[in-house]
Amino acid sequence: MEPEGYKKFLKGEIRKRIIDLQEAGVKTSKGEPMSQAAIGRTLDPPVTGVSVHLVIAGKSESRRIKAAIERELGQAYWIRKEAA
Repeated sequence: MEPEGYKKFLKGEIRKRIIDLQEAGVKTSKGEPMSQAAIGRTLDPPVTGVSVHLVIAGKSESRRIKAAIERELGQAYWIRKEAA
């Protein structure tokens, strides 16, 4: 579990990255303008922008959504633990 301060920091960093990519005109792997909802639609089956937001805010856990966020933003944000 991540400390609350780190969750807030991470949320700000991801939101800033999305805004920077939007301003640069970067599109998702599906060709849509970058947004939380567009990241959710890159998954199969797709998820809502709210689901992506909840994972970014640390209020929900989903390895699949975290992987999509990192893939679309081109940066790692979460530490992965290997299964024992």
